[in-house]
Amino acid sequence: MIQKEVESSSKERDKIANLIDSALARIIDDWYFSVSDYYVTREKKEKNPSLAGEEELKRFHDEKGHRIKFAKAELDFTYGLRLRSDEAALYIEASVNNKVEAFNYNLLSAKLQSYYRSSRQLTNSNIKALAQVPYSSIFIIPPGDKSIDIERHQERADIIRLNFKINEFYLKQLAANERELMAMIQDYCVAPLRKLYAEVYRRGKQR
Repeated sequence: MIQKEVESSSKERDKIANLIDSALARIIDDWYFSVSDYYVTREKKEKNPSLAGEEELKRFHDEKGHRIKFAKAELDFTYGLRLRSDEAALYIEASVNNKVEAFNYNLLSAKLQSYYRSSRQLTNSNIKALAQVPYSSIFIIPPGDKSIDIERHQERADIIRLNFKINEFYLKQLAANERELMAMIQDYCVAPLRKLYAEVYRRGKQR
């Protein structure tokens, strides 16, 4: 009996994990199509083989997660979303690949930590069942330096990762509506990283 309950619980968790991963994929797809008018894309080149230039906007869905790559003029970076799991929990990883030399990682880290400290009581307006629950209680950020991982490389892009542990108590409510879940992830896990990375990126370019 206990074994069957464990198997049932595991299957339910896997189902919810697949739903969350699907939401992450759709966030990248929606982002891609919302900006594709301004870039040379695979779809445009297929429709018009004479279109000059390399693809300036790409999207990927594979074992590394879900990513959107910008490569136009001075823009050269990739944002990613990935669902990770272990026996204890599910995690959302938001990331950005950075190739800007002398990028101020300390400033970005400070800005991210400041934002998430000041928004600890911010609640969502997307999922009604969780309307009174702070984002920080749903998407838990590990304390201190564990929340932000900066992976430095000599020959390729550095990777900045922001990690969120999903509170298991709210999994079923989160998975009940994909669009509402997407909005929550966008608001709390993606938008701040995009905004603050762009701020530090522009500041470095102005020097």
